[in-house]
Formats: sequence, structure tokens, C-alpha cells
Amino acid sequence: MSGYQLRTAVADTSALISLGVPRADDTFDTETDPDPLQYLLTSCDVFVPPEVVTELREVAQYQDIHAAAATNVLAACNYYTIQDPYECEDGADSRPTFGLDDGETDGIVLANALSVDGFLTDEFSGTNFPLIHAVLQGPRIVPTPRLICDYARNGHMTHDEAKVLITMISPHRRWENSPYVGQLWQYLRE
Repeated sequence: MSGYQLRTAVADTSALISLGVPRADDTFDTETDPDPLQYLLTSCDVFVPPEVVTELREVAQYQDIHAAAATNVLAACNYYTIQDPYECEDGADSRPTFGLDDGETDGIVLANALSVDGFLTDEFSGTNFPLIHAVLQGPRIVPTPRLICDYARNGHMTHDEAKVLITMISPHRRWENSPYVGQLWQYLRE
């Protein structure tokens, strides 16, 4: 995304939770360190399908950092638009069968219907990444760690700040052994 600006995006549940983790972690100070959720919600127009909100509410019922992150995302609802992808003029009439969970599927349908710049997800390994890439019809797939790296690449935060965020989020979201995240980390070290 270097030189590419994300002005409009649809986010899935996993991406929003990952971006909400820093504020949910008591050991991380989002007053002095970057808050990636706040940055996303104030730097571009973000859309989420109702199914993502339902999934966030389900996660928020637990007693862990993911629940706190989901609660933070739900509390920020004035900063994103909830839109049903099946009520969009250019949307599908019903949920297609992509082999993904309902939130991801609805997010992809919404991203395609709105022709947004990017679809934010935590799916960057396994078989879901190429599947999502294949069904997006214009929007770019933007994995959450890549978004953080691009914030540094485009000068919105320093490389050190991006490394701190990725290091902080990684153990909570099981990114630490990901070759994909490892490649982004290498870029940030340069």
C-alpha cells in the first residue's frame, strides 16, 4: 500500500479485535503509544456488516483481552457505519457460499458492493487468504499487520511505533510465528 491511501474500508471481526487489543491491554498506554483502532476510525470511512457487530457482541461476553477489545470496538460505533450488504444497490440478494464465516462473507459482499479501497482482515495464512483475494472484486485485501506496517511506510507513525504495536498485538492474536508477519517485521527493521 505504499503511496496507496486507504480512504474507505470494510473491516471484519478479527481485524477490528486485533486493532482494539492495544487499548484493551492494561500494560499498553494508548495515550503515548499509537492506538491503531483510533487511527483507522479517524483516518478513513469504515463500514461493517451487521454480522460483524453480532460477532463482536458474542466475543465481548467473555472475560479476556479479546472481549475487552471487542467492547472497545463496540463503544466506538459512532466512528463506523453499520451497513447490511444485502440491502446495497450493488450487493448480492443473499449470502453466497465462499467457505468463510458469515462475518467475513458479509464483509466481502459489502466491500464489493461499496467498491471500497480495502477489506481489513486477520486472514493472512492458510487457505482463507487466497480465497478472500479471489472473491474480492476490486477492493484490496489488507491484513491487519500489513495495515500497521503501511501506517509506518506512509509516515503516519514511525517504524519503531509500528514494531511496538506488532510486538504488543502478536502474542494476543498468535502472530508471533507467522512468516507473513516476519516479512513485515523485516521491512520495519530496515
